[in-house]
Amino acid sequence: MKICHIINSLSGGGAETHLLDLVKAQINEGHELYVISIGPDKTNMASLESQFQETVNKVYRLNAPRLFNPISYRTLFNIQKKMGFDIVHTHQPRSDSMFYVVNSFLSHKPKWIVSIHGKYDTYLEGKVSFNILKKFFMPLLVFIWSKSNHIICISSEVGTWLSNYSAGMKFSVVNYWIEPSAFQEIEDNINRINIGFLGRINKNKGIEDLLKLFIDLDNDDLQLLIGGTGKKSYLDKINDKFKLDKKSNIHFLDYVNNKREFFSKIHLFVFPSYSEGLGLVLLEAMSYSKICITRNVSPMNTILNNEIGFLFDNQSDFKEKIESAINMVKNDKSTADKKILNQYNLLNEKYRKEVLFKKIESIYFDG
Repeated sequence: MKICHIINSLSGGGAETHLLDLVKAQINEGHELYVISIGPDKTNMASLESQFQETVNKVYRLNAPRLFNPISYRTLFNIQKKMGFDIVHTHQPRSDSMFYVVNSFLSHKPKWIVSIHGKYDTYLEGKVSFNILKKFFMPLLVFIWSKSNHIICISSEVGTWLSNYSAGMKFSVVNYWIEPSAFQEIEDNINRINIGFLGRINKNKGIEDLLKLFIDLDNDDLQLLIGGTGKKSYLDKINDKFKLDKKSNIHFLDYVNNKREFFSKIHLFVFPSYSEGLGLVLLEAMSYSKICITRNVSPMNTILNNEIGFLFDNQSDFKEKIESAINMVKNDKSTADKKILNQYNLLNEKYRKEVLFKKIESIYFDG
């Protein structure tokens, strides 16, 4: 079977990381795999292009500008016409909309699958463009998705969000999968606690709440390791606001290529995001046997509960939960190990590659 995935870029975000895992699994099943990247990769994030190149039959780069560009549409049309893909799987709105236009001109139409990787309108909440997006672009996107053969939502939360725009829209929920590392107990006699955050550095991720809390703790036995990138203007803003250049125990690591190495350095993982499609990085932290603390909002609270980690409701609760987690890691190894074992079992039960990949294969060939 000849399968083509179309995605906005090959930058190392959650959707791109999941796609890399997916194409590796599909190659192992004997399919021909092709990937088309619509735009250039983000300059502040490492590209996964070389890994895609090593995995699939061919990677096409359109390097299309953000504004409408007829040449990009023509190129995409010619690739499909020449290659005759059996299945086209699009990821993210730009790819969905471009392929919708191209597909309308094709005489031989492939089976078209759409993956919705997040609640796209929430990324712009609080901005002037948010209302424009909700009023004009979201109805258009929903119309485009309705013309596909099948829709995959990456979480029940995203499915509920989609239903709010179109109650009759049919979709399947297929979570990202994760392959847990071997179960690891908490080390003995920990004195200095390393707290980690990994993700895009912006207001929606709750990074300012985390920085405020860490500074308020005022504990020399704590270190905060922040992996990820953000816009320079925002980084400058939080640097000025929190006087970060004077904080010797807060370290910005930029984009993290080696996640295994990052997680090996920390004891607690904190993910205070306000909104996610799924929160892949939370699953990744759990897979490396890290005690996790996250905001008590969906979908994070559908992944994590107080049996396997810590959920917080507000800033004062955040402080209480992180202090409890620090005390547990230092003084209550048995409880910490129990939480880690519970999350290890959860990953194996709910987020196993074998189960979730079969769901996608079924959608491709049966649905």
